[in-house]
Amino acid sequence: MPGQRRSSRRGTCATRSAGGCGVSSHGYGPPCLEDSVTPNIAPEAHRRFVREVLRAVGAAPGDADAVADGLLWADLRARPAQGLLRLPILVRRVARKLIRSPAPMAWTAVAPAAHSLDAAYGFGHVAGRLGMTRALELAGAEGIGLVAVRRSLHYGAAGYYCALAADAGFLGFTCSNAFPKVAPFGGTRAVLGTNPLAFGCPTPSGAPLLVDLATSTLAGSDVRTIHGARGRLPAGSALDSAGKPTDDPEAAAGGCLLPAAGPKGFGLGLMVEILSGVLAGAGVGREVGSLFSTWDRSIDAGHVFVAIDLERFVPRQTFLTRVGQLLDWVRTAPPVEGGDAIRYPGEIRACYAAAYGRDGIPCDEAMQRVIDELTGEVGVARPW
Repeated sequence: MPGQRRSSRRGTCATRSAGGCGVSSHGYGPPCLEDSVTPNIAPEAHRRFVREVLRAVGAAPGDADAVADGLLWADLRARPAQGLLRLPILVRRVARKLIRSPAPMAWTAVAPAAHSLDAAYGFGHVAGRLGMTRALELAGAEGIGLVAVRRSLHYGAAGYYCALAADAGFLGFTCSNAFPKVAPFGGTRAVLGTNPLAFGCPTPSGAPLLVDLATSTLAGSDVRTIHGARGRLPAGSALDSAGKPTDDPEAAAGGCLLPAAGPKGFGLGLMVEILSGVLAGAGVGREVGSLFSTWDRSIDAGHVFVAIDLERFVPRQTFLTRVGQLLDWVRTAPPVEGGDAIRYPGEIRACYAAAYGRDGIPCDEAMQRVIDELTGEVGVARPW
């Protein structure tokens, strides 16, 4: 049983066995299966644990299912900061009535291919899944679908929603604004959020191409992960409260992150803020609350979802063949000396999902602490 297994091997990543990724490092993510001794959690046990915890604090059954699916998707792809580690803060916000569940979410049709969703301060994962599902329905009918969401919450991994689109055979795009942590290019005070965006595309292998990135030097979840590991931030990624460069996560929390690639990330962050905040009718800039530190009101984040029916433009098989050719060119580009084999965005995460789906999700110390905390708090059994 996956929940009873342990892995103590070390070396290259265990995803080698799930598709030959063969990489030895994955940035600021968790240890690979071969890197540490950890209990593993079976995917269904993971989903059941999240669902039962949320139900225990009053979340509606359908809402608990949607959040459980989103957190599981992230943990299966070795993105723990968007997975189970998110659960305690969601539990606290539900308990304080800062997340409505069920929320009276309401749709407005603004055009044949464009709808607006008032998320009514419910779960972001619920609004996100509704948003992309409606965008796909609109795209099926009209060729393209756009959904703008207001009065929402942090919605987890942006790539999850684009994976829903790609798995359905569509192109997908999403973006979301967030609590201000990022200075404008040349500035020293936070004005924008990390404002993630994502794009998804079907591929011949079935593992979608997924571009998922923050428009800042680091995602907020990366900063929390580094801080929790008592690490240091990369040089040039943050400023302290005095506007001076810092590699200290605590000092950066009192200061700001910098935009990715300078003016490029700044421009993309502004684009996301305009789409997700101004266009959607959600909070903008400092009007957006923090998931972790705003306790007197709801967050009022906004999201945008776009789905495109690719078959309106080109036959499906032709599209997949041409994408496959493009990805072959990418893979056969010579790597830098000593570098790993070149992969397309989302490919390594798909290897993780295959390995973790088979062997279970590694449960490191941070995840075990969260599980212990929640089992003691709400009386739900551990997922192993």
